[in-house]
Amino acid sequence: MAELEKLKEFLGAPTPRRWSAGEWTAVENYIGSPLPRDFKAFMDAYGTGVIAEELVIFHPSGSSPLLDRMVRIHESFTESRERRPDDFPHPFHPRGWWPDLMGLRLRRRRALLPAL
Repeated sequence: MAELEKLKEFLGAPTPRRWSAGEWTAVENYIGSPLPRDFKAFMDAYGTGVIAEELVIFHPSGSSPLLDRMVRIHESFTESRERRPDDFPHPFHPRGWWPDLMGLRLRRRRALLPAL
Protein backbone atom coordinates (compact mmCIF):
# COMPACT_ATOMS: atom_id res chain seq x y z
CA MET A 1 0.00 0.00 0.00
CA ALA A 2 3.02 2.27 -0.32
CA GLU A 3 1.53 3.52 -3.59
CA LEU A 4 -1.62 4.65 -1.77
CA GLU A 5 0.54 6.63 0.64
CA LYS A 6 2.20 8.34 -2.35
CA LEU A 7 -1.23 9.20 -3.73
CA LYS A 8 -2.26 10.63 -0.36
CA GLU A 9 0.83 12.87 -0.43
CA PHE A 10 -0.08 14.03 -3.94
CA LEU A 11 -3.88 14.36 -3.50
CA GLY A 12 -3.94 15.35 0.15
CA ALA A 13 -5.35 13.45 3.09
CA PRO A 14 -8.79 11.95 2.43
CA THR A 15 -11.77 12.59 4.67
CA PRO A 16 -12.10 9.65 7.09
CA ARG A 17 -14.90 7.30 6.02
CA ARG A 18 -16.31 3.93 7.05
CA TRP A 19 -17.48 1.62 4.31
CA SER A 20 -18.94 -1.86 4.33
CA ALA A 21 -16.84 -4.62 2.73
CA GLY A 22 -20.13 -6.09 1.50
CA GLU A 23 -20.47 -3.19 -0.93
CA TRP A 24 -17.40 -4.41 -2.82
CA THR A 25 -18.65 -8.00 -2.75
CA ALA A 26 -21.82 -6.96 -4.56
CA VAL A 27 -19.81 -5.15 -7.28
CA GLU A 28 -17.38 -8.05 -7.68
CA ASN A 29 -20.25 -10.53 -7.89
CA TYR A 30 -21.84 -8.40 -10.61
CA ILE A 31 -18.69 -8.21 -12.74
CA GLY A 32 -17.70 -11.80 -11.95
CA SER A 33 -14.17 -10.91 -10.92
CA PRO A 34 -12.37 -9.66 -7.82
CA LEU A 35 -11.12 -6.08 -8.00
CA PRO A 36 -7.51 -5.24 -7.10
CA ARG A 37 -6.96 -4.58 -3.39
CA ASP A 38 -5.10 -1.32 -4.08
CA PHE A 39 -8.00 -0.03 -6.19
CA LYS A 40 -10.49 -0.79 -3.40
CA ALA A 41 -8.16 0.76 -0.79
CA PHE A 42 -7.92 3.95 -2.87
CA MET A 43 -11.68 4.07 -3.38
CA ASP A 44 -12.33 3.37 0.31
CA ALA A 45 -9.94 6.18 1.25
CA TYR A 46 -11.30 8.82 -1.12
CA GLY A 47 -14.83 7.72 -2.04
CA THR A 48 -16.82 9.16 -4.93
CA GLY A 49 -15.35 12.29 -6.46
CA VAL A 50 -13.50 14.02 -9.27
CA ILE A 51 -9.73 14.24 -9.66
CA ALA A 52 -8.26 17.21 -11.53
CA GLU A 53 -11.68 18.02 -13.00
CA GLU A 54 -11.13 15.08 -15.40
CA LEU A 55 -11.38 11.68 -13.70
CA VAL A 56 -14.70 10.82 -12.08
CA ILE A 57 -14.63 7.92 -9.63
CA PHE A 58 -17.58 6.18 -8.01
CA HIS A 59 -17.61 4.21 -4.75
CA PRO A 60 -20.21 1.54 -4.03
CA SER A 61 -21.50 3.59 -1.09
CA GLY A 62 -21.04 7.03 -2.63
CA SER A 63 -23.62 9.63 -3.56
CA SER A 64 -24.00 7.87 -6.94
CA PRO A 65 -23.41 4.22 -6.01
CA LEU A 66 -21.06 2.34 -8.33
CA LEU A 67 -23.19 -0.79 -8.70
CA ASP A 68 -26.32 1.21 -9.52
CA ARG A 69 -24.39 3.08 -12.23
CA MET A 70 -22.98 -0.16 -13.63
CA VAL A 71 -26.43 -1.75 -13.85
CA ARG A 72 -27.93 1.33 -15.57
CA ILE A 73 -25.09 1.46 -18.10
CA HIS A 74 -25.41 -2.27 -18.77
CA GLU A 75 -29.17 -1.97 -19.30
CA SER A 76 -28.74 1.04 -21.59
CA PHE A 77 -26.08 -0.71 -23.67
CA THR A 78 -28.18 -3.87 -23.89
CA GLU A 79 -31.19 -1.88 -25.11
CA SER A 80 -29.02 -0.10 -27.70
CA ARG A 81 -27.58 -3.41 -28.86
CA GLU A 82 -31.08 -4.88 -29.28
CA ARG A 83 -32.21 -1.86 -31.34
CA ARG A 84 -29.02 -1.57 -33.43
CA PRO A 85 -27.10 -4.86 -33.38
CA ASP A 86 -24.84 -3.83 -36.28
CA ASP A 87 -23.59 -0.87 -34.24
CA PHE A 88 -23.00 -3.03 -31.15
CA PRO A 89 -21.72 -6.42 -32.38
CA HIS A 90 -20.08 -7.47 -29.10
CA PRO A 91 -21.88 -8.31 -25.85
CA PHE A 92 -21.55 -5.93 -22.97
CA HIS A 93 -19.90 -6.90 -19.72
CA PRO A 94 -20.74 -8.89 -17.67
CA ARG A 95 -21.28 -11.79 -20.06
CA GLY A 96 -18.41 -14.10 -19.19
CA TRP A 97 -15.70 -12.38 -21.21
CA TRP A 98 -14.27 -10.18 -18.45
CA PRO A 99 -10.49 -10.54 -18.81
CA ASP A 100 -8.24 -12.00 -16.15
CA LEU A 101 -6.07 -9.00 -15.36
CA MET A 102 -3.04 -11.09 -14.50
CA GLY A 103 -3.44 -12.95 -17.77
CA LEU A 104 -3.43 -9.66 -19.67
CA ARG A 105 -0.25 -8.58 -17.88
CA LEU A 106 1.45 -11.89 -18.66
CA ARG A 107 0.47 -11.77 -22.33
CA ARG A 108 1.67 -8.18 -22.60
CA ARG A 109 5.03 -9.06 -21.04
CA ARG A 110 5.46 -12.04 -23.34
CA ALA A 111 4.71 -9.86 -26.34
CA LEU A 112 7.64 -7.62 -25.33
CA LEU A 113 10.12 -10.50 -25.17
CA PRO A 114 12.38 -10.96 -28.19
CA ALA A 115 11.82 -14.02 -30.34
CA LEU A 116 14.35 -16.80 -29.70
